[in-house]
Amino acid sequence: MLIYNGIITLDYTPSTDVLVTSMPDVRQFGLSEVSFCLGLIVENITNYDIKHLLLDSSNSIVDVEEQAYRAISMKFAMDLMGTRLKKIARVGTADAVREEKAAKLSAELTQELNPTMVSQSFSSQAEAMAWLLSSARA
Repeated sequence: MLIYNGIITLDYTPSTDVLVTSMPDVRQFGLSEVSFCLGLIVENITNYDIKHLLLDSSNSIVDVEEQAYRAISMKFAMDLMGTRLKKIARVGTADAVREEKAAKLSAELTQELNPTMVSQSFSSQAEAMAWLLSSARA
């Protein structure tokens, strides 16, 4: 069920309770548009009481100042903590340097926020979806 189709696409499957979205290209859009997209994701997770989120970052490019990116990521993580989300699967990029930065930021946010949901990164959507649908730690 297509919930939103604009800068990003939000595709929700009620039978599996999985929301699939791709992360926006931060080079192409400003931080305000990215913030809007992240807010839209949180709003729909809340409205549909979604428990599983697949964030596809495989085609997004982040080319912004590290402090601004961290602030946006922190707000997104805190907003997600206000929902009943249980699992987040992130599909990464082929860029090893970017993935290293993403893993470091994820570890920092986990340390600071102690989120109630579990998250994991994957190299493909198929792996991410299999993990989201697994009963372990659901």
